[in-house]
Amino acid sequence: MTSRLQLHLSARDLKNLSGLMGMSDPFAVVTVRGDSKKNSPKVIGCTEVVFNNLSPSWSHVVFLDGYRFGVPYYFEVGVFDFDATTTGKTELELSRMDVHEQSLLTTAALEPTLPKKSKKGTKPTTSSSSFPHKVMGTGLFEMGQLLGSRGNVASKSLQTGGVLTVHVEKCQGSGDDDADVARLHLKLGGVKCKAPGSATGRKTPNAFYEIFRKVERPTGAVWESVYRSNTVKQNLNPVWNDVNLNLEATCNSDLDRAIKIVLWDHKRSGKHKYMGECETTVGGLVDLAGQYEESSHNEDPFGFDLLRDGKTVGSLQVLEAALHGRGVATAVPSSALEEGEASMPESLKSYQASLPSSKKNYKPEFVDYLSGGCQISLAVAIDFTASNGDPREPNTPHYFHPPQSKEWNDYEKAIFAVGSILAKYDSDQRMPVWGFGAKYNGDVRHCFQCGQEVEVEGVQGIMDAYRGVFRTPLTMSFPTKFTEVLETAASYARHEQEMAAEDARLSYTILLLLTSGNVEDVQETKQCLIDCSDDPLSVVIVGIGDASFDSMEFLDEHDPATEAGRDITKFVKFDDYRSFNALTQAVLDEIPHQLVDYFFSRNILPGQLEDHTAVDVKVSEADEDERTFTFME
Repeated sequence: MTSRLQLHLSARDLKNLSGLMGMSDPFAVVTVRGDSKKNSPKVIGCTEVVFNNLSPSWSHVVFLDGYRFGVPYYFEVGVFDFDATTTGKTELELSRMDVHEQSLLTTAALEPTLPKKSKKGTKPTTSSSSFPHKVMGTGLFEMGQLLGSRGNVASKSLQTGGVLTVHVEKCQGSGDDDADVARLHLKLGGVKCKAPGSATGRKTPNAFYEIFRKVERPTGAVWESVYRSNTVKQNLNPVWNDVNLNLEATCNSDLDRAIKIVLWDHKRSGKHKYMGECETTVGGLVDLAGQYEESSHNEDPFGFDLLRDGKTVGSLQVLEAALHGRGVATAVPSSALEEGEASMPESLKSYQASLPSSKKNYKPEFVDYLSGGCQISLAVAIDFTASNGDPREPNTPHYFHPPQSKEWNDYEKAIFAVGSILAKYDSDQRMPVWGFGAKYNGDVRHCFQCGQEVEVEGVQGIMDAYRGVFRTPLTMSFPTKFTEVLETAASYARHEQEMAAEDARLSYTILLLLTSGNVEDVQETKQCLIDCSDDPLSVVIVGIGDASFDSMEFLDEHDPATEAGRDITKFVKFDDYRSFNALTQAVLDEIPHQLVDYFFSRNILPGQLEDHTAVDVKVSEADEDERTFTFME
């Protein structure tokens, strides 16, 4: 299953590239590289320009399609200083347009002038005649790491200075692409909107409004800009152009999500003057417009008081507000209410009924749990039974190639391939590594700690713990038993969930079990898996080597209709997959369903709020300079 996601972009403390007498006008371009950072990029979105501002928060939301758990998903954001001459309009004209109109012009100006790779032997430059927009920096991100971070927020330094921040949300609407989603048709007007006092005494504003949506972050609630209107010049009672807003971008299809509308007095310098604000929801806007329709326009349009410093400084009228698009009525009829039914515009009722988040049918998806703060924990178990053969002999599963060969054995390859994906979702990067099937001091150990620490750090820590076992006095033995490792993993999963619950969060553990032989007692193992299914645990078993693994087929044959417990197991043979991406996709393709099934069957929905302690989002180091010159290549 793939997911549609949305990106909100902002930056701070960018370097001014326009000299002493000017100020940079930053905009951002988003490209997708898919499952490898070396793939050719595809441009999928371009923000508007924020003029004369070195700490922009862009309103234009960029959508990404095709994210799948278990497959790397790289995207890159480039920040540029816009050259307004490419549009044939002045900066003032552009800055007074609404976000949608401006984005169309900036995108059109960008397309024929994508930067070209410098010729071999010549020094790349950030500005050329073919690409007039100066490069302020680029940042490469991987979606798994972003979804694994608290609040789904990541920040990265840019090469020329400043910090780029990206925030991702899963789209909650029913549309599959931008043309398919519901929209909010909106027209607003202002009444007696006086500008704040100035040195010149001018009170008549050049007014525009900005819509923000509320977002919960680890540092607390913040407001993200999602739309800026056109500017109406010199008018105390402005009426702004009507607009069709993408409902996913505006409120992520949540009609009850808080939004804030702020009025500004436009300034050429970019230092716009705050005039006042009001707070509502999309549902509230539509409801007010519906009441106005019911009055047959015999009353003044309904609206909100604009507040500044606790005082009313004018009002904002809702002239038109209706939902339309997929699953939504195309108009707001003045009388379409059944007897005894609460007053609600028909488009609002129709839309609420069409949403996948309808309370009676709502079932969250995997990304919903990740976005809600669910922690993915990784545990690893490695087979040290005699079925692996003599590790000193070439072509055996545990054989370590000479360092100069730069080759890995199949255990190392599987650890790296699967571990690298899952580790991105593990925010603390601490993972237990266990072994089984080795004999110490004459006793066969069916679960023992690998390495010096109870939990190792990252994929490299797993590799070091695995290799370190062969520096201990072990004897590879028989039989192949999983039960002790499975019970230990289940206990670990319970502990991780209990710890997460203290912070009002969720935790789910994935055990990566690597083995070269068939399990000895099939029925005992099957019963153990059924018992473990009561815990927040999935078990991924990878068969290493050339064994037939015939007796392992039962692992993928769980039938919940006739057998107790839930399906928590996936088995694959390593030799069936010759690329890391193919292996990880096959290994992890059932994890999303298993995680959702565990929590949803217990009436545990995704977290609504993070633990809002005062922590800063960690800023990653800037990518190498070369990426700024290959951003579009």
